[in-house]
Amino acid sequence: MVVLPYVQGVTERVSRVMKNYNISTAMKPHNTLRKQLVHPKDKRDPNNTTDAVYKIPCMNCELSYIGETGRKFGTRLEEHKSEAEKVSKTVTTRAGRKESLTTTHKSAITDHVVDKNHVIGWGEAEVIGTEQNRYTHWIKEAIEIRKRRGTTMNRDEGQYQLSHILMSS
Repeated sequence: MVVLPYVQGVTERVSRVMKNYNISTAMKPHNTLRKQLVHPKDKRDPNNTTDAVYKIPCMNCELSYIGETGRKFGTRLEEHKSEAEKVSKTVTTRAGRKESLTTTHKSAITDHVVDKNHVIGWGEAEVIGTEQNRYTHWIKEAIEIRKRRGTTMNRDEGQYQLSHILMSS
């Protein structure tokens, strides 16, 4: 006896072929109502995710920021957001703007906002990976930055310095 997942048009043919070899078949539904309706686990709020590698996109260009945090993602996102908003609100005169352009801020996101006068997509920020081991999530961050070379606003290649032999393509 063989149990086959039911696929319309295919399972009937396979069943007929197996019948020629004296193999009985049973058909089991592949897509059930239970699978469609019941989801026993609640979805986690990404803002409560810790030990995360994350991506924050710019709304005006293709650049994005890749970062990592051991704390809650939502907390780190708010820190980036408040610094960028604080700096962008204070630059009002030409002299103030000129001074701000020569200043290196805490975050590369803030530098991007000041230099390019772009809007950051805070609502589109997302966790792209998690890892509880600190060194492993530093490596994940470095890999993500290296994979997106040329499309990140990061100033460096992350906490962990990957060998340039790795991912050299």
